Amino acid sequence: MSNQQQSSQLISLHKDGLYLLDLNKTTSLKLDLPFTLPPQTEPVCILHCHGMMCLTLKDNNDLAIWKPTSKECKRVPMIIPGQTKNLLGFGYDRVSNDYKIVTIIDQKTYIFRFKECSWRESIPIPFKDCFFKDRTGTVLDHCMYWIADRSNKEKSILCLDFVNEEYSNLKVPMMLSGLDFNSWLDVSRGQLCVINHYPSLEDNLCVCRREIRSGKKITRWDSDPWMNIAGNDEEPVDIRFACIARNNEVFVVVRSRSKEEEDKVLVYNKEQNEFMEVRFSSHLKVLGCMSKLM
Repeated sequence: MSNQQQSSQLISLHKDGLYLLDLNKTTSLKLDLPFTLPPQTEPVCILHCHGMMCLTLKDNNDLAIWKPTSKECKRVPMIIPGQTKNLLGFGYDRVSNDYKIVTIIDQKTYIFRFKECSWRESIPIPFKDCFFKDRTGTVLDHCMYWIADRSNKEKSILCLDFVNEEYSNLKVPMMLSGLDFNSWLDVSRGQLCVINHYPSLEDNLCVCRREIRSGKKITRWDSDPWMNIAGNDEEPVDIRFACIARNNEVFVVVRSRSKEEEDKVLVYNKEQNEFMEVRFSSHLKVLGCMSKLM
């Protein structure tokens, strides 16, 4: 996918299976899977790279590597079966021309190389005082990124380079200090982005983009104009997922406050300066985990 082209498709886990949501056509298509998804009581992780998906299967003993356009499926046994809190990543090493899966278990890093068809232990993560709310990371070029909550109440971004298999650390941009906020990583126009949601600040959101100036070793975070999702609603909004898709627009999935209602997919309209609901042509059951097909 080119740097200027944004995905217009989301993958959504529903009670009755996995769905492909098309943001342009506002349609939902249930995918015909060549494997069995875990029961609803188990967490499911979904990663993407070059149109391929990497999913956790029943009991977290295996991973499924699958391209939605094909019925072929490759199973990869986990290095340590039964893990439910391990970090996962899936990306491409352009130097060795090989796809890699990474998992982090008890500070140890394990990498599965497709050409070798085996796991190997790599270097440990550089810090221990962190907690990861989201097991799945975001891939950009040859690097994998995860957001970590540090013990000092700061957030940082853990980065693994798939080529040299080394870690680096970035600070998550905090536009306002002293306030709790939730963050999601994504890619827009070939740049790493952070979407921050401030529930205590009238449910405002901002998108920060990592700018790397050409020819200089200067890296900074630039913020887009702030967005408000609350509207006239006085209660805090529970955002389950946020991403940048279609025409570089901000999409969020808002959890319903009623068990009878569906979660809603909203998109930010810059002209009207508000979030508007994306209504799909077919009925959507309660949404599970979400991810953007890349």
